[in-house]
Amino acid sequence: MSTITIAIVILAVGAAITLVLLLASSNARRKLSSSIPPAMRPAPADEELEGNHLERMLAWGLVLVLFFAVFLPVYWLREPTRAQDKQEGLFSRSFTTGEELYVANCAECHGADGSGGAAVSPYGSDSWPAPNLLNISARYAESRIVVDIREYIEETLHRGRPGTPMPTWGAAYGGPMTDFQIDAITDWILANQTGEAAEATAAVNAEGQQASGEELYLQNCARCHGAQLEGIVGPSLIGVTERHSDETILGILQNGISITGGGMSMPPWQEGYMYPDTRYDDESLNRIVEYLNAAQPDSLPEDAGQYQTPNVGEPAEPTGGSEADGGEAPDDEPTADPTDDTTEV
Repeated sequence: MSTITIAIVILAVGAAITLVLLLASSNARRKLSSSIPPAMRPAPADEELEGNHLERMLAWGLVLVLFFAVFLPVYWLREPTRAQDKQEGLFSRSFTTGEELYVANCAECHGADGSGGAAVSPYGSDSWPAPNLLNISARYAESRIVVDIREYIEETLHRGRPGTPMPTWGAAYGGPMTDFQIDAITDWILANQTGEAAEATAAVNAEGQQASGEELYLQNCARCHGAQLEGIVGPSLIGVTERHSDETILGILQNGISITGGGMSMPPWQEGYMYPDTRYDDESLNRIVEYLNAAQPDSLPEDAGQYQTPNVGEPAEPTGGSEADGGEAPDDEPTADPTDDTTEV
């Protein structure tokens, strides 16, 4: 039996005895004076008021003061431990629930252990990379875009990633999961962080040679932006060099793009989005920038200076990996199936 339980029992017993004694004393006086009208009853004598009756009241008051003087400090000294035990119990329940939800909804894309995998592309092309979820904290530790890892994961689960295999899961956005379920999955992901992230390295092709800007673009960007820069789920990159300087394009490749209240619309390529983790150094990313400059048509359309994303219903077939997620979602109702992967975390 805990200290708090014992103290409560003692307090209850003491209160009950005090109440019984007070009632017994009151009944005795009432019996003696029940035949005399209240207004005609004599007042208690000074000896009675200042004698045994007063002493009994003072004694009981002292007992209760001493009891509370011991009980309250003991209770409050144990309160932090009790609160921590309660919190650990809630987290344990949330963790267990999160693991069950992850296995049922996320494991097929992100892997049974969360180390990453692939999802079916909504555009009939190569599979869509599902990133490693076990090193999110390490990957985004110095991010200029993601400042709160937990909020970022929850936002991704709630809203999904429009135009990608990652569906909307939060009930507030039309998904099948409650806030508690989203929190539970987030708890499970954060509790399984390995704390390791790959170093940014030079990009190489299948032959082990330095990958060209075109190879890097087709491998990582064309899935969203189109092999001809025409745009699919990501915006058209025709005229991107008119909209942005080379330094800005490099910064976008490094850090991604965040949309207000909607998480990350484009993954950061220096923070290991791909599976397996791929972190490109600045030299490699600059080759993509050079390719974008070289691939621009001789004459740009009039609206090339405007940010635009074409309809994603019938995209041109892209090749390679993914670079940006921005635009409208395909007509795909989320269900509690394994396409739940946090494809952009």
